[in-house]
Amino acid sequence: MRARPIRLVRRLHPRVWGGDLLARRFGRGPGTGAPIGESWEVHGALEVAGEGEPGLTLDELARRSGEALLGRHCPPGRTFPLLVKWLDCRDWLSVQVHPDDALARSLTGDSTASGKTECWYIAEAEEGAEVIHGLVPGASVADLAQARGREILRFLQRRPALPDQVLYTPAGTVHALGPGIVLLEVQQSSDLTYRLYDWDRLGLDAPPRPLHLPEALRCLRDSRPQPPGEFPVRGVGQPRLACPHFVLETVTGSANWSPGGLSVEILAVVRGEGHLEVDGEAEGIRAGEVLLVPASAGGVRLELEAGGLVVRVRLPEPS
Repeated sequence: MRARPIRLVRRLHPRVWGGDLLARRFGRGPGTGAPIGESWEVHGALEVAGEGEPGLTLDELARRSGEALLGRHCPPGRTFPLLVKWLDCRDWLSVQVHPDDALARSLTGDSTASGKTECWYIAEAEEGAEVIHGLVPGASVADLAQARGREILRFLQRRPALPDQVLYTPAGTVHALGPGIVLLEVQQSSDLTYRLYDWDRLGLDAPPRPLHLPEALRCLRDSRPQPPGEFPVRGVGQPRLACPHFVLETVTGSANWSPGGLSVEILAVVRGEGHLEVDGEAEGIRAGEVLLVPASAGGVRLELEAGGLVVRVRLPEPS
């Protein structure tokens, strides 16, 4: 395949907790007034923009291109392994938990299902913004099982949300994002979410959103959270996170590198503008854009204006 940046046709998702910051910051929004919570930027079901074949999805391109797109580090599978999206949190997200791979297959009955380990790069956070991340010391799954409604909150750990913060949320970690946050989420390509509590509110279509207490408690009990690993030496920016599913770093200024056939790369422009050159072909980039660079690219050059920042994501070396 031709080694050039790949853009996808993003998909906007209204959410009861969403707002209008993605529209105001990045020009996102369907014009309906619905609160947009998520803008899916990279996912196997998204269409590839400008490929000359209407309806071609990233998964289909990956099947055709194989290692030329995905690289040697990509695990075998039928779908693109990662999901990347912007989130606008105007209100609290539900208190939730995700399964690991083994539990995802057990709960869904789908032998190909994947779990949902994720991380957040916080692009913006209002003063006083918070997240829920894990249990308070001494709390247990049994405490959550016996709690009713808001009682659950006293067993959950709250922590400040700060701009440029990276938070790692392996499967099996109870969590919730609070109001006043815009972030980039990088995760396994799974949408399995089990809610423990949803703030006693109505959904967008009026009825309360369903809770999934048995599944959520099982995720807390039976998932095996995987600790972060060591960052590989091939980084070109500031190392931020390495885990069994993805590697994340932030890049400012200018940088040159080659994927070396090892992994597809995802470049998310958090702020500022600049130019991205792949194998001698350059194009402008700006805040909010998320692009894919094929593993087969021979050379990549990134030039950002002062204050610009890009999150670079790639797949880890197989264990």
